[in-house]
Amino acid sequence: MPLIAFRPTKARLVLERGHENMLVMKVLVAAGETVALATGGALESISGLMRIRERKDETGRGDDDAVGSLVYADAVVEGQRRRPASFQVDIALSSAQFDVLFSVAVSGRLPSKMFVQAGERVSGKETRGLVYLMRGATRVKFWNNRRNPTLPVTNFSVILPIDIPGPAESMEPADVGEPLEPAEPMESDMFDEEQASADSFAGGVRMADLADEFAVFRGETKNTLTALVSVVAVLGILLLVINLVLILK
Repeated sequence: MPLIAFRPTKARLVLERGHENMLVMKVLVAAGETVALATGGALESISGLMRIRERKDETGRGDDDAVGSLVYADAVVEGQRRRPASFQVDIALSSAQFDVLFSVAVSGRLPSKMFVQAGERVSGKETRGLVYLMRGATRVKFWNNRRNPTLPVTNFSVILPIDIPGPAESMEPADVGEPLEPAEPMESDMFDEEQASADSFAGGVRMADLADEFAVFRGETKNTLTALVSVVAVLGILLLVINLVLILK
């Protein structure tokens, strides 16, 4: 199933006694992503809200259960006011995962990117709601938000920022008259955090695409083998009947 990458623009923590803690963020579709909508336009042209809450009760929960939902809300006109179209993502994380996200948010930082896998798998080669479509020679993501305005979220990933301190400067005084040698610049592309994160998750997206393609290929191969076995069986029966007729004559 397709993945959608989001980036946060604003965030706030909601802590209330007797209720689950929640991180609320305004989000946009990440740069480079595009998701066509059945109602027209694209998902990246509208803004949305992401609510990540702490799930404390894990009783009876399976690995295949949905971790949240993705909901599309159409534009609404109320008198002289018009509310534009929007979307909302609701995610429930375990206490351990939420604590990590909480510590990052308290330090005043936001996740770099968040990846949501949404849609419903109908069979090994068919999904419902959020799918891939071919437009010419280009493969695009398409959300049928008219027929499926609410999609289950089956997986959720976050890229969290990590601050790495630079090397400590030498405190030894230089000898008098000894020229200071400029420090050799560190090659930035060796530690390009954004590029490394993007490459890592691009690989994850590619792996998801390959999994879908493999499921389709496996289904087609199974159908082909079934047809071949059926043809061989029919030929065998025909040969047996012909031999029986010849023997009876």
